[in-house]
Amino acid sequence: MFRRCFAGCINLPCIRKKGPVDEEEEEDFPVKDELHKLTSQDLSRFTAQFSPENLVGVTNLGKLYRGKMVIDDISKDVAVKIIGIDKWIFRYTGDDRLERFEYELKFLQAPRIKGNPNLVKVIGYCEEEETLGIVYDLNPHDILENLITRADFNWMLRVRTALTLARLLNYLHDRKYLIRNFAPYHIVLDQDFTPIMFELGLIVGGVLGNTINESDMRCAPYGYIDSYIFQCGTDTFSVKSDVFAFGVLLLNFISKKVVEKGNPVDNEVLDLWALKEFKPGCSLVHQSFVGDPGFGHLDAVAITELAKRCVEDRPKKRPNMKEVVACLENLHVV
Repeated sequence: MFRRCFAGCINLPCIRKKGPVDEEEEEDFPVKDELHKLTSQDLSRFTAQFSPENLVGVTNLGKLYRGKMVIDDISKDVAVKIIGIDKWIFRYTGDDRLERFEYELKFLQAPRIKGNPNLVKVIGYCEEEETLGIVYDLNPHDILENLITRADFNWMLRVRTALTLARLLNYLHDRKYLIRNFAPYHIVLDQDFTPIMFELGLIVGGVLGNTINESDMRCAPYGYIDSYIFQCGTDTFSVKSDVFAFGVLLLNFISKKVVEKGNPVDNEVLDLWALKEFKPGCSLVHQSFVGDPGFGHLDAVAITELAKRCVEDRPKKRPNMKEVVACLENLHVV
């Protein structure tokens, strides 16, 4: 029997659960010492007063803008993220904004995280009562969500992007992190089409050792959060929750179906669609990919089967990210 769960309609008891800890990184390290401390006026200037033309995308937690930052008389392309201040839009409660802002900075400045080419590099930050912002060393081409239906995001690019992101999740899981808001509108492709994750507001574990609480469920991206949590009323987040989100992303890639962020009742749940339509030995890949460079029927079947395994109802039936990476590396196109 297929489930249908709507993230905004579930009332869970307050969850207070420690994230997994990476014992090798429990020591203190400087978080803000190497960063530019900026003002809201600085961020406004970088983005031409937050011009709509510079808006790259909207996440569940804020907005990302293109910008120009002048450092030592040299103009540099940057991205500026503003942490949302409207709780009805960005779903914050209490002191969540500041807590998530601090957690993201600490995570991205952690010694074993800095330098990863698929995570944003922080240049500066703004911490004011009305404005929380982070400036990244990033020149975004577009958010990944906007590319899902586009023909120029061809089969080979999709598979390579999926493999890169699978390796990133595996890397983070090995370091005891849970992402919990993995979604295509939290990832950008830069000018070289390298995928880079920039929205990490729900991350727990590793150096953070932070807690999971009730508001996390309201901030999670609809369609990508592990609905087993809702189905069973459990408070258990695990690496298999990230695997589920990755599986939905694979379905985005191969079917060209986008999970709309509007009214959940009006939207098809992508994982349910895949579980319903899946037939062994067949493919859910969109016909427009036939003829793309590197496309092959065997790969299409293999990646369909992988996506279906990732979104299985029961977490125990899903592969871990190491197994996902191995499967994608075995595709002929790679």
